[in-house]
Amino acid sequence: MSPSASLPASGWRTFLALWGSQSVSRVGSAVAYFALIIYLAQTLYPAEGQKAQLALATGAVFILATSLAVILAPITGSIVDRHDRRRVMLLCDTLSGVVTLAVAALMLTTALPLWVLLLYVIVTQTLDITHEAAFETSYAMLLPDEALTRANGMVQTTRTLSYLIGPALATLLIGLPALLARGGGGGWLASLHDGVPFALAVDGLSFLIAAAVLARLHIPSPPPAESHGGAAANVKADTRLGWTYLLRRPPLLHLLVVFAVLNLALAAIPSYQVLLARFTLAPDLEARGLGFTAALAILQTATSAGMFLGGLAISAWGGLRRHKFLGIFVPLGLMGLGLLGVGLSGHLYVTAAALACTVFLMPVATAHSSGIWQAQVPREMQGRVFAVRRLVARFTAPLGMGLISLLATRLPPAPVIAALGVLVALLAALQLLNPAMRRLDDREYLEGLAQMRAGD
Repeated sequence: MSPSASLPASGWRTFLALWGSQSVSRVGSAVAYFALIIYLAQTLYPAEGQKAQLALATGAVFILATSLAVILAPITGSIVDRHDRRRVMLLCDTLSGVVTLAVAALMLTTALPLWVLLLYVIVTQTLDITHEAAFETSYAMLLPDEALTRANGMVQTTRTLSYLIGPALATLLIGLPALLARGGGGGWLASLHDGVPFALAVDGLSFLIAAAVLARLHIPSPPPAESHGGAAANVKADTRLGWTYLLRRPPLLHLLVVFAVLNLALAAIPSYQVLLARFTLAPDLEARGLGFTAALAILQTATSAGMFLGGLAISAWGGLRRHKFLGIFVPLGLMGLGLLGVGLSGHLYVTAAALACTVFLMPVATAHSSGIWQAQVPREMQGRVFAVRRLVARFTAPLGMGLISLLATRLPPAPVIAALGVLVALLAALQLLNPAMRRLDDREYLEGLAQMRAGD
């Protein structure tokens, strides 16, 4: 399908309905994740002597969620390029809602063992990853190229908002039965001895609401990709196609590498916060009369607020219409300097401000980058090409967390963070000086490169 193909007249209205309904389910998912951790801590492993089991269980949940995103990327990319993307999202929302409600119902009758909860994580994460692949490739079917940066900013804003309000909302929902019971009302809800099933039920309903809205929307899909035989053959051929597409367009490949490095540097921000509050900032905390918990709360709040405000800013602004490479590499360079500031600072509030400024710029750079990908890659190939993009970008996130954990056993955290900041800033500066990267949003230039490399 040509990028200039006609878009539906109600494209923005359809996108807003899709974005709004999916944002509700995104918040519901954040509630469910936090409720699941609470269930592990309060129901399965509540005893003081079960700290090791609790740590292993929570680690298993995190590892499953992050590793599935990498493992399933090629499969989901193949699926969304061969099926109607609206139907894929509708099926994922509906199944997620049904499965979550079923688990909530089971929790009301018995304490679920860890293997059941891990199976629940596998199923719902698989559905969520598949849904995300279909969702991301639907923007360009509804909106013109110049609107894609704003759309990506809006999606990032609600994703960050879910991280902000998810734990608080989950805590409220989990505690609501006990609160109603103390007040002498609440009916069946007050009779619940555990509020976790209620929180999960809310998540399940949020998926079904999103599915109900989606069922009434018209979202075009491009012609399906050709079949190469069985599912395994399709995935193999589609992965090869995605890599070939990128290798023939070096600027897009370089852009992918830059964001892979960025993810490597930023994925460990939660670890940065803990290490800085515990070690680097300890003299300043002592001088201020603050403890580790208070310092960590300040750093986490500043980081979350910075990310959310950055998403709001790019959503309201809409991004650059021309020379979009500036909207990527200038913020990335500043983010590198922000990380450098985090590493060099020994003062709590300076560190918090540097973290906030660093992550404030992340939605700006990411929205511009996503807009370029969605505008440049043909609509009918986005599932397969974006699968390779997600595979590379997400692989470096757990790698970054592991690297920081390893280095923390040998080096102070501050110089490691500063060094990563210098790496990001230098990488961004090199891309700004690269004439090829300045033409990232020039479709004719990229396709010319592809034709020359295809003829080699």
